[in-house]
Amino acid sequence: MNLENEGFVTLNGSAAHLSHKTVIVLGTPRGGTSMVAGTLANLGVYMGEQLSVVFQDQVLSQCIKEKDKKKAKQAIRARNEQYPLWGTKNDFPRTGTWLRLFREPVYVVVFRDIFATANRRVVSENLSLLSEMFSVLSFYLLILVFLRFSKRPILLVSYEKALLAPEKFVNELSNFLGIDNRSTFAQAVRFISPSPAEYKRAVTDSAQLDAEGQFFGYLDRIYATQIGGWALSISDTEPLEVRLFVNGVSQQTTFANLPRSDVAQADTRFREQCGFRFELPPDRSLKRGDRVEVCLSVQKHHLIHSPQRFV
Repeated sequence: MNLENEGFVTLNGSAAHLSHKTVIVLGTPRGGTSMVAGTLANLGVYMGEQLSVVFQDQVLSQCIKEKDKKKAKQAIRARNEQYPLWGTKNDFPRTGTWLRLFREPVYVVVFRDIFATANRRVVSENLSLLSEMFSVLSFYLLILVFLRFSKRPILLVSYEKALLAPEKFVNELSNFLGIDNRSTFAQAVRFISPSPAEYKRAVTDSAQLDAEGQFFGYLDRIYATQIGGWALSISDTEPLEVRLFVNGVSQQTTFANLPRSDVAQADTRFREQCGFRFELPPDRSLKRGDRVEVCLSVQKHHLIHSPQRFV
């Protein structure tokens, strides 16, 4: 009996025997899914169109955001025709009801220390640590329920173990999917590293709001009673005023002057005092389907990820 905790377990058998399949990377936000998706991409697996530096499939992500299953089916059909094996990364559980759209889905599910996952979000988004730890636990509970009833091939991955033994992880991943291309093995191993600089910069690289590149901003948190993000101008050190709309009705304004060390660290042009947070009273909390918008009060630019629906 092997008593070593290697950190990689297969459920419901290997997917190597499937000639055609779609590998779907599941996990929590900031929980290691980018590492897994990037490893797959470096192994030569097509991971989608218009990939961001966190290996998010922008085409399918937009379909999910817009709830456009017709467009998603068209994109999936085109990929099925071109690739016997391809993959996608999208955070669970928001994509849970979409999983049935994929041909022969197999899952690589990554788990990370809940404190590290929550604290990554605290550092990035100025959130409450204990609140985020509860949120991560809720995500994992949904994932475990899904795994309990799934009959599809599944590879469970420990993020921490993958970082400690990248060769072992890449080997397990290759064997699970039946990838026998040793020319990409070393490249995939080299890719694996904790919190690469490109990952830290991802949130700022895609946050430009105007053609001149003077204004940047991101709406990165929507809860029932709290909406937050960051906004700044690189041509003016004064904090920007941002305005919140719910279902087209102006609700509040505030200044983006809260600390966001992650933004300052991600780009030398940026400063730390650029975060904002709107607090809604309980009797005006967001309801499912509410349309949330945040824009710069004077310049009228919408922040990246605005508008969006509360789910």
